[in-house]
Amino acid sequence: MTNSNKRSDQGSRSFTPAGLKFATCCSGTKYKNRDDLLLIVLDPGSHICACFTLSTMPSAPVIWSKKNNKKDQNLKQKIVLLINAGNANAFTGKDGLVACKEKAAALATIFSCEKKNIFFASTGVIGEKLPHKKIILHFDYLERNLSPSYFKDASNAILTTDLKPKSYTSKFKVCNKVFRISGFAKGSGMIYPKMATMLAFLFTDFAIDKETLSVLTKKAVDQSFNRISVDGDTSTSDSVFVATTNKIPLKVTKEKKVKALNTFYIELKKAMIDLAKKIVMDGEGARKFIEITVTNARTATSARKICFSIANSLLVKTAIAGEDANWGRLIMAIGKTKINLKIEKIKIYIQKFLLCEDGQANKKIDDTKLSHALKRKTVNITVDLGEGSKEFMVWTSDLTEDYIKINADYRS
Repeated sequence: MTNSNKRSDQGSRSFTPAGLKFATCCSGTKYKNRDDLLLIVLDPGSHICACFTLSTMPSAPVIWSKKNNKKDQNLKQKIVLLINAGNANAFTGKDGLVACKEKAAALATIFSCEKKNIFFASTGVIGEKLPHKKIILHFDYLERNLSPSYFKDASNAILTTDLKPKSYTSKFKVCNKVFRISGFAKGSGMIYPKMATMLAFLFTDFAIDKETLSVLTKKAVDQSFNRISVDGDTSTSDSVFVATTNKIPLKVTKEKKVKALNTFYIELKKAMIDLAKKIVMDGEGARKFIEITVTNARTATSARKICFSIANSLLVKTAIAGEDANWGRLIMAIGKTKINLKIEKIKIYIQKFLLCEDGQANKKIDDTKLSHALKRKTVNITVDLGEGSKEFMVWTSDLTEDYIKINADYRS
């Protein structure tokens, strides 16, 4: 059995919430000479909650974790989270859930905890059976090497086609007490969450009950991971886990507690938005980050639908890749939503340049300045519908020939 040498993650330990440990290794199930198996262990007294893909073809780990997410964990025992990269353990029949059950049984024995305290996440190829017995052989090694210092290693171990890890660490203060929130994510392709192959894990030491944490998690996910798209495809494995070790309690009045929870929510949302944007910026073959905003819509639902119609349009994405302000493709993407709109009220902006209004092109565009603006890494698109006060924003990436190269030989 070969395992990679452990490295001390200098500087990250101070941002890792107390009561949280990581361990990684190379399982030999997919990749060679890189860690692809991650074990996360939280101290007794911790809470964990999650949001999962809405795909009707969920992976076995999603089915397992979704069931445990509905249960109350045993607070006197540790919470264990195991993630493997390279194999999604999705659409693998009964063998997929057998793999989860046998891994859970082994982990429950090692950590003296109930199976409802164990969660799984997998990412990688769909339809290939997970060699879980090979993975179980590494559990003793992982248990012996648990440390709060391996935050960086953890963020690297979950990657697949990602070009770089995506992590976030921050401190925030509430009533003169300092709290920590840290997290990491993976995702590069098959990104169009509806709750993402997207995984995200966030941790804090801010003491909060599970019910409230679940509510705030779902709310923050809707403001972050549910606003991104790389290719318009929703994964079978998408999961966002949020956990608190509850190490730092906050004893305050009811009035101050409301403010404290609001501060925590702001920090949680900030962390999720940061990770969500990093997923888009690392989109397979992506060279540009695109922010799309629909303003003055009659309803938030229509604004969202138009946003994603634009974000998922291959023609729009390739135009941006080619640095071509072809606003006609935006009109196409708006029109195919079948939402009734007053054409003469629509205004379209790219990089703050007004390209069309009154149902026709704006003939006063400085093409030289616009061309220069489109060379920037970040491209802003705004569609003003002129019909109401609702708005929505999404983040996506352009589409280049590299996306085809990456996905044409993904399994090889």
